[in-house]
Amino acid sequence: MSLVLMLTIAFLAAFTLTGLWLFAARARAWLDHPNLRSSHEIPTPLGGGVGIVAAFLALWFWQQYPAFNSQEFRAIVAVLALALVGLLDDFYRLGIRLRLLLQVMAVGSLWPFLTGLPPLMLPFALSLHGDVLAALLSVAILWLVNLYNFMDGIDALAAAEAIFVSCAISVLAILGGLPVLDSKALYLGAAVAGFLFFNLPPARIFMGDVGSYFLGFTIAIIGLQEISQGRLGYWSLPILLGTFVADATTTLLGRFLSGAVWYHPHCSHAYQLLVRRWQNHGLVVLFYMVVNALWLFPLAWWSERQPDYGFWITMLAWLPLVTGVAWIRRVNFVPS
Repeated sequence: MSLVLMLTIAFLAAFTLTGLWLFAARARAWLDHPNLRSSHEIPTPLGGGVGIVAAFLALWFWQQYPAFNSQEFRAIVAVLALALVGLLDDFYRLGIRLRLLLQVMAVGSLWPFLTGLPPLMLPFALSLHGDVLAALLSVAILWLVNLYNFMDGIDALAAAEAIFVSCAISVLAILGGLPVLDSKALYLGAAVAGFLFFNLPPARIFMGDVGSYFLGFTIAIIGLQEISQGRLGYWSLPILLGTFVADATTTLLGRFLSGAVWYHPHCSHAYQLLVRRWQNHGLVVLFYMVVNALWLFPLAWWSERQPDYGFWITMLAWLPLVTGVAWIRRVNFVPS
């Protein structure tokens, strides 16, 4: 089956499933009601990420069948399990301890895969591998899952970011002279695009925790699988995710230093402050995507061409973003 046909199927499946979920959510009043921390003004159906999850996992299974190996099967089960955690969190508001425990269990199931990844080269001839590398990556995956959830607070931003990162991973491999052998990244982008149709401002449905947990975890798995196949360097993914990493990490650190309860809901992320100032979700999303395309993607490509300088290129990519987030928070009188 051709790649174009598979991508079309991914888009249409997610589009159809999201539409069906939207109909059910309206009928059963599965709504996210606005509060003081919200960036929306009317009750909006949530849980639309179910359409992305179902469409993508079906295509992932189809791609691997019948040559399943234990690594792929473990990854699919872990992704599905974390998506279910997100769905439960959407409807029953799981406590932070239970959420983290279930997230740790999902990430922990990938330990055999993580320990077998190539060494991570750091400055000054330092190298991480085996259990040490697996522990570092486990923490990074947990943070990505949660920061993606933190950044899913306005219309279309989380979906647009997932499409950008998914496409960028494949484009970087192609620019490096490698064929598109593993299409999971493109399938993910196509499935998210099917959902995005309903999530464009003003959003008719939100992806919810089921979608944000799933996307953070799946992007990490796809990126690490590309690294294991030699199709991507370690530094490209943190560079491509730079806007999300900088916004979530700087905001969390600012809240922690100010004495706020860091894990409580809030509306002090840079993207939320920009929406409040510009009164336009779409403009904020466009701004983040322009930064992605004109700043982060070229630096990710550079890190692929110069892997020995990947750490320093990542620091270069992040520095103006962290500075920008801190400045936005300061001018809006949010403690940093």
